[in-house]
Amino acid sequence: MPASRLRLAPWSATLRAMRSLISEFSYGFALTHELVSALGSLTAAPVFPSLIEEGRAGGGYDLKLQAPGLPLFLQFKRSECLSRRSAREIRAGAPLTTPFYRMEITAKADSAQHEMLIDLDQPPNFVFYAAPMFHRKAEFDAAFLGGTVRQQSFFVRPRTIGFFADAGAHHLSFDGRTCVVMSEPKVVEGLGAAELEALLRKRLEQDKRSLRETLDEAVQKAEAARVRSRDRLRRREEEIGETEITTISASDQLESTSAADDFRRRQADALPAARAPEVPDDPGEAALRRLADIGLREFNTQLYIVQAKEG
Repeated sequence: MPASRLRLAPWSATLRAMRSLISEFSYGFALTHELVSALGSLTAAPVFPSLIEEGRAGGGYDLKLQAPGLPLFLQFKRSECLSRRSAREIRAGAPLTTPFYRMEITAKADSAQHEMLIDLDQPPNFVFYAAPMFHRKAEFDAAFLGGTVRQQSFFVRPRTIGFFADAGAHHLSFDGRTCVVMSEPKVVEGLGAAELEALLRKRLEQDKRSLRETLDEAVQKAEAARVRSRDRLRRREEEIGETEITTISASDQLESTSAADDFRRRQADALPAARAPEVPDDPGEAALRRLADIGLREFNTQLYIVQAKEG
């Protein structure tokens, strides 16, 4: 295909992209609600940093530290719906059928988020983008009430997308059969919930170690990814920091800082600082909390522990 066909128009020129009316938070909550008990032969128990209940086996989340289990990190995305053949993807030759859905991948010029997720996706950790194949509020309500959010979700590993050579915006477009990375069409693997379950079940069958045995390795891999990501962000800030500072006048910067500081002082005077959570006595529970904390604060992902259902 001629290269000129791959660069027909900027993304802003794509017509009839129906924006999502569903927040990432709402979608993530609904998907989590189903994954807890409805991932086929598996269960995906969410782990939230600082909320593991002290004094209860498995941190109060019924996590069986002595049984095999693997860490799954999901980053929730919203989906636009494209219904016309004039969509940029179709004109560029992507093998998609309408309607299809488009998920934004944060531009490297704005954030190192995608690269960070690739860093995190090292065994035994699994990392996926999760996006819905619906965009209207009525569709979301019907899926949530009908228990079909997971059935209408699409999952893609950042590592299958790979690194981008440029710093521009990129998108992932999918119709349920084909998944394409844009701006230049590149077909990658995408999974439905059934295929995701099969992949995770196969990994659990291959690695019979208990969750307690694998957690230290999972935390070490996540810590190493965190350090690499922090270094990447520091270098980026050093590259753009001087330019950004020079665009703000000294008087404007002083006024803005003073107002912000005044706000913080008022709030600090009115409210006590939140008490830091106690570290669980059980090393396994402590590792779970650390892994969840790294996933949320450093990578904007939700951690689940995937295990086989009993019986």
